[in-house]
Amino acid sequence: MGNLFTALNSAGQALQAFQAAIDVTQSNVTNANSPGYANQVAVMQSSDDASGTGQSVGVTEQTVDSRNQYAETAVQQQVSLLGEYQQLQTSLAPLQTVFDVSSSSAIPSALNQLFQSFSNWSTQPNDATAQASVISAAQQTGAAFQQAAAQLATITSSTDASMQSTVAQINQDAAQIQQYNEQVSSVGSSNPGLQAQLYSALQDLSSQADVQVLPGNGETVTVLLGGQTPLVIGNQLNTLQVANDPSSTQNGPPNVEILDSTGADVTNLVTSGSLYGLLTVRNNILPSLGGGGTQVGGLNTLAQSLAATVNNLLAQGSTTSSPPYQAGQPLFTYNPASPGGVAASLSVNSAITPSQLAATDPGPPTVSNGIALQLAGLDSAQGGQINGLGFTQYFGTLSASVGNAANNANTSATAQAQLVTQAENLRQQLSGVSIDEQAINLVQLQSSYQAVSRVVNIVDQLTQSLMNMVQ
Repeated sequence: MGNLFTALNSAGQALQAFQAAIDVTQSNVTNANSPGYANQVAVMQSSDDASGTGQSVGVTEQTVDSRNQYAETAVQQQVSLLGEYQQLQTSLAPLQTVFDVSSSSAIPSALNQLFQSFSNWSTQPNDATAQASVISAAQQTGAAFQQAAAQLATITSSTDASMQSTVAQINQDAAQIQQYNEQVSSVGSSNPGLQAQLYSALQDLSSQADVQVLPGNGETVTVLLGGQTPLVIGNQLNTLQVANDPSSTQNGPPNVEILDSTGADVTNLVTSGSLYGLLTVRNNILPSLGGGGTQVGGLNTLAQSLAATVNNLLAQGSTTSSPPYQAGQPLFTYNPASPGGVAASLSVNSAITPSQLAATDPGPPTVSNGIALQLAGLDSAQGGQINGLGFTQYFGTLSASVGNAANNANTSATAQAQLVTQAENLRQQLSGVSIDEQAINLVQLQSSYQAVSRVVNIVDQLTQSLMNMVQ
């Protein structure tokens, strides 16, 4: 009789184990497409006799997470690089519009019209219409530079705003990871749902910045920015913030830096992710182009060199072709200390009149249109004006630098997207849910459950028969 009860107890345990395994399979199917979810495996283990005989009297179920940490780390690393390249794509796109080298673009078109007006004026140095055309072309040139400077200022502000929102997202993801640590610390263990939330947050965090994930106490995790600065340790959260760099020495607004919760500068620990892409644009690319109100480099160098060269030639010339010579007036004006940079303040001298344009080179020898000829040939003069380049050529180098950076970002993003796909496919193979496999498992488990149910029925019938015989 005791053996029958033992058999009935073993069968009951087996029913519970198979039901638990069926529940795990159904959970896998339900959450197959949930971000961060890993396949759960039901492992059957023998249950020893509690009396200490060492004999197996049944079976129990234990759920095991199949997550592969190496595959998770690989995905996080590849996602971090993809975030960087995609951010560069986004941030460089508007810059390509500002530094469009086509003849229809504002600055190349304005420069072309300006030097064409100088050329026309050189053929008729005393013609009031030709003189007025020079001033009109100069006004268009100033307006083109002001427009480009305004666009750069807008892009700089947008980049700063994106950096703030990116850091806010990093802090939000870190807070979610901290909450996970608090939950598993209080309960003592995690569950598949919490694990899915954790790894979804870790992947999103990786797209923003490069992080290293280490095991903490129990089932908690430690997250380090750049492998050094802690963002999350146990229940402790360390947030980041964006600040101006007081040590920046460029002429204009300072660079930005990333500070940790103690105020320490951790900018150099950000080496990938969308935050690194934003830092690259904000602290390197934009200043080199004259963005953010910088007074040197790029657009401002071009504007100042153009205005100074033209004004110097006009100052050397004369408005009369014979003595007494009358010095010409400067055509352009600008403010080197302007908050928006030289380009933002470039304009035509409001006091100049067409007759004050000095076309004559007093020599010796005196050439009535000498200055006008030199102005007309400035852009193509041998030796150039800026680092051996003419003004239009120099603008072309700025355009080329932006174009090359954008092309590199596009190429890298395409290649990196493929690497992310490969890493995710490998993770899926190692840790993901296969619907076909779950379907097979479900059929097997249901068959096993039905078989054990029949055993329970048989043991129950034998027990009833034995009891009837005893009576």
